[in-house]
Amino acid sequence: MLEQAQRRYEFKTAGSARERAEVNRLLYRTFVLEIPRYDDPGTGFLIDRFDRSNIYFVAIHNGRVCGTMAVHDGPLFSVASAIADSSVLARLRRPLLEARIFAVDSHRRFGVVFAGLACSVYQYAVSNGYANILISGLERRRGMYERMGFRPLGPPVLREDDCFVPMSLDLTTVTTQVKKDLNRWSELL
Repeated sequence: MLEQAQRRYEFKTAGSARERAEVNRLLYRTFVLEIPRYDDPGTGFLIDRFDRSNIYFVAIHNGRVCGTMAVHDGPLFSVASAIADSSVLARLRRPLLEARIFAVDSHRRFGVVFAGLACSVYQYAVSNGYANILISGLERRRGMYERMGFRPLGPPVLREDDCFVPMSLDLTTVTTQVKKDLNRWSELL
C-alpha cells in the first residue's frame, strides 16, 4: 500500500521555469499566507534570499509541485544567524550543505513527501561529497531531527512565533537504523 502511494510522487530537482515558478508560489502560500514568516511582496510569489545559489528538490504529484526543500553550500548560511558563537560552523568538517525553506502543500503534509524530499537531499549530499548538512529545525520537532542524526549546534532561537534549533548532521556518523530507513526510501523513489 505504501509503495503504491509513493509511486504517485516524483522526487527530483526543479529544472524547468514552470517548476521554479510553482516552487515560488508554494513558498508564498506557505510562508506568507499560511505561516506568516515573510512580508507579502504582493506578487503571489516568494523568492528565497538564497534563490540564486539554491538547488530546489521538489515532489511532483499529478504534474504539479506539491513540496520543496532547498539546499545550498554557502558561503553564507542562514543557520549562522541562529548560533551565538559562529566559530561553531568553522569547526565542522567541510564541505557544508544547508537544507532550508522546506514547504509542502497543506493537504499533503502527513504523507510521504517529507521522507522523499529528505531522502533526495541526503542522497545528493552523500553523492556530492558533503561532510555535514545544516538545518534550522523547529524546536517542537527536535526529537524527529535527532532521530535522523542531527545534533544541536547551540540553544534554540526565537524567530517570530517559533523556536528554531541550529543543527548539523555529520554524514560520517549516520546511524545504521537511519541508513536502513534511507535505503528503504531510496528503493521506493
